[in-house]
Amino acid sequence: MRALLTTLFFLSSGPAAAFCGTYVGSPGVELTNQTSQVIISRQGTHTTLTLANDYEGDATNFAMLIPVPTVLGEDDITTVRPELFQRFDNYSAPRVVTYECEDYEDDSYLDGDADADGDADADADADSDPGVIVEAEYEVGIYDIVILSAEESGSLLAWLTSNGYGVDADAEDLLAEYIEAGSYFFAAKVNLELSSEGGFLEPLQFGYDSAVFSLPVRLGTINSPGEQDVVMYILTDNDDGKVGISNYPKIEVEDECMADIYGAGGVDNFYGEKFANQWLATDGAAWMVEYAWATSWCDPCASEPPTNNELDEAGFDGDRSTTFFTRIRMRYTPEAATQDVTLYASGLSENEQVRYIVYNEQMENRFPVCGVGMVEDPGSCDDELITDEPDDTDSEDDGEGPAAENGWTREDGVDGSDSTADGDKSGCSAVGSSPSAYGWPFLLAVMGIFGRRRSAL
Repeated sequence: MRALLTTLFFLSSGPAAAFCGTYVGSPGVELTNQTSQVIISRQGTHTTLTLANDYEGDATNFAMLIPVPTVLGEDDITTVRPELFQRFDNYSAPRVVTYECEDYEDDSYLDGDADADGDADADADADSDPGVIVEAEYEVGIYDIVILSAEESGSLLAWLTSNGYGVDADAEDLLAEYIEAGSYFFAAKVNLELSSEGGFLEPLQFGYDSAVFSLPVRLGTINSPGEQDVVMYILTDNDDGKVGISNYPKIEVEDECMADIYGAGGVDNFYGEKFANQWLATDGAAWMVEYAWATSWCDPCASEPPTNNELDEAGFDGDRSTTFFTRIRMRYTPEAATQDVTLYASGLSENEQVRYIVYNEQMENRFPVCGVGMVEDPGSCDDELITDEPDDTDSEDDGEGPAAENGWTREDGVDGSDSTADGDKSGCSAVGSSPSAYGWPFLLAVMGIFGRRRSAL
């Protein structure tokens, strides 16, 4: 899980991430959710959620509490390999690419791109609140799982307390809303003796049928450190296409431009600042698409697409040729997360990816410079490379490079300040990937990887 990654880049600063339920633990022990990734498989009315989370705290009892629309059967719940999240991230994460003149010997690229029944007679604890019913109990991997129903939130809080769990009283109003809507509650208690010391918990997966395509996030705000992020890897049938969020605003961040990424202080500074600026202009909740593509191919590929076996492990019924993959990143504050996330399948199979290009003066006639746009008197592959010291011939720019209308010269550098620059990001031929390595924990420390939509031509 903590392997270093290449050809991808992540961020290493920023807020902790969200969880789509809320953590409950021993009374008096504060637990903080640090990261959240969710794999969502949606086919017809069936949703499969796979959750990867870590935690901080020293609790002898620990659990997740998640609202679900039905009583889940034992066959609906399983655990998966943590490596599945690493694979999905490797495949869909934003990428750095490099271009050299020889990549454009063929300029055709410029013309376009290419049983739901539970164990009904399961007994509740002797000291459970009578207003709470334990609908089912299971043991799955490191988790002891119960499915609860309740008549009112006070009873549910009392049940959690009497069974050795503490939950913030601030959750009572939110729990009441879920109860009124007819939700059940999926409580997965972790056996810490079987789990690692801190870090990611064994990913938990469960599936259910519901006409509503959504992700519950409001309960997770109880654990909020102030700002929370979630990365969603979403699998749909090809015909359903790219997935979006209908009830929160979408943001876009400049990409598909050239920059001296490493000279600008590294990817975390370069990229994180851009996202933070865009997000701060919202009311505290926003999302963006980082990747959207048919799973059967990619251009450029940051890693091999998920295999048929990996798609099956994620709960998708089909193979790579029938799958569409969407990656969404969302950030929100507790005050702004007033609704659970409502997702929708657009039916559009247009491609999107986040891509930055390592600055190359000879590519200035082909790509904008981040924060600048297209430059005047751009360098190109037709220019002669100067390898000797320049002669004394006077030049208008005095060695400072061409000046654009915005006053930029090459002497100013390519620091990646925000601007509006469009480029084709639906694919690229003959591309070299720029290696970059960041630890796995950094990926969700700042969920600030962002992209501008681009359709395949």
